[in-house]
Amino acid sequence: MLDPMLQRTLGRLGAPDASQPFLPLAFRLYASFGLLVLHLALPAEGRVVGAGEDLYLTCLALLLLESIWEASLGLRARDQIFPTPALPWIWWNLVLDLALVTLVIAYQGVAHERFSTLYIFPVLASAFYLGTSEIVWVGVVSSITHIILVLGFTFGLLPAFGLSGETTDPDGTHLPFLLGIASLQIFATTLVVVLIRRNLDRLRTDLSASEATVDELSALHFRVVESMSSGLITLDLDGRITSANPAATAILGHPVPLGRPVHEVLPLAPPLPAQHRFEVALPVAGRPPQILGGHLTSLRAPNGQETGQLLLFQDLTEIKALEERTRISERLASIGQLAAGLAHELRNPLASISGCVQLLRRPEAPEDVRSRVLGILDRESQRVGAIVSGFLDFARPEAGPGQILPLGRILEEARASWEMDPRTEGLPLDMPEPVPALILVDPVGVHRMLMNLLSNARKAVKGVPRPQVRLTASLSEGQVRLEVEDNGCGMAPEQLDRLFVPFSGSFEEGSGLGMSLVYKFTEAMGWRIEVRSRPGAGTRVRIFLPVCHQAEPLAQHKDQA
Repeated sequence: MLDPMLQRTLGRLGAPDASQPFLPLAFRLYASFGLLVLHLALPAEGRVVGAGEDLYLTCLALLLLESIWEASLGLRARDQIFPTPALPWIWWNLVLDLALVTLVIAYQGVAHERFSTLYIFPVLASAFYLGTSEIVWVGVVSSITHIILVLGFTFGLLPAFGLSGETTDPDGTHLPFLLGIASLQIFATTLVVVLIRRNLDRLRTDLSASEATVDELSALHFRVVESMSSGLITLDLDGRITSANPAATAILGHPVPLGRPVHEVLPLAPPLPAQHRFEVALPVAGRPPQILGGHLTSLRAPNGQETGQLLLFQDLTEIKALEERTRISERLASIGQLAAGLAHELRNPLASISGCVQLLRRPEAPEDVRSRVLGILDRESQRVGAIVSGFLDFARPEAGPGQILPLGRILEEARASWEMDPRTEGLPLDMPEPVPALILVDPVGVHRMLMNLLSNARKAVKGVPRPQVRLTASLSEGQVRLEVEDNGCGMAPEQLDRLFVPFSGSFEEGSGLGMSLVYKFTEAMGWRIEVRSRPGAGTRVRIFLPVCHQAEPLAQHKDQA
């Protein structure tokens, strides 16, 4: 489509183009035929009659026959009646056109300045086929020919011909005007044509460079599309396929039918939305379905108007299979890590229980030893129970049903549990007045979460000269921000990286599942948790949760959670 467009443009600008008629030949054919017919058709009193009439008609006939012969040659050779010939034939045609103009002016009378205008036609015609210097020579020859013609008939150097030579200008007043006007017209036309020609040459050069650039970009575009490993299909506004690259055929396993609706190739239901990501499964006989994933976007014209759609897709079958194998491997690895951590945590209390049982089997053991052993048995049994309970809580699939509760009530319950715990004796909980807000929570889960965070803070400040544990609630960007902060031992970067991994705790007391349970609960509720800590500078845990409005239905909040 680009080549015809450039060809038409260059034809308009004057480039030699076989699709455009050759002007000198066309002018000579039509002009000689029209003048000959007109002269013969007019009555004797209405036409120009003078000396050399037969010669005039004979020359017109010869020029007509030559034009017909040359046109027939082009018709047989190129199947065109006026094809553009080679450069020597261009000069030949311009010479014949100049001869035709000279013949007509000589017969009609050189004294009439209106006929001298005809000399500008060879100059105009040469602009389409010659360079600037050749155009100037055509103008010079045309002007000299006219001067010789006028002076020859005026001073009797040429015999009378038609209306030329019958009247002379004895005073010589009209002759300079006649010659000056004609020369001025010819040279003015030549100057304009030369300027236009130079501009046309420059424009043609620019067009050639642009054409080369467009060709390079077109070739690059073709190579890119053909070399893509992803399938590429273009659609019109009706969802019909207009093109497809080789990768699309290779992925689908069959040729892509052009002009057919896209849902016959891919199970995409119309209307197709713009900027749409999709993943479809194609049934394949004898093996698992082929999974294709891709993106659908709009094709737009330079003015921004949508002209179609672009479908880019890939075969995700192997990737999906690899992802599934990876998920299975990750699950098995996680199970192994949990089992190893659980075994490690249970090994110590079980060893203590086994030792206590062996001591109790000795009949000679003193009563005070038995009492001490029974205390150890009770403590280690409780520790085993706590580990198993924490593990079961961690393995619970999801949070319990949500309830809309005041934030202050939840924090007061957490403070009451803190104050009733004998392990917190002498360590006050700094809790300012919370903001009045309602939140959608699982009451048991949120209480366990807060107590795990406060328990870690209590362990972190152990041995600190002035221990501080702080629990606050505030509003931040339309959300409730719960914050538990302490000035304890803090954590190193490697400890932060494994903070939520089960059984990775660094405290001697506890099961190592506290922060894992906190993270699991916040994820189940759709909340966001942030932890910042530095060794020796304490730890701050922030949890962001949405504010619940009383007028909103509970089911909606469950969906948000």
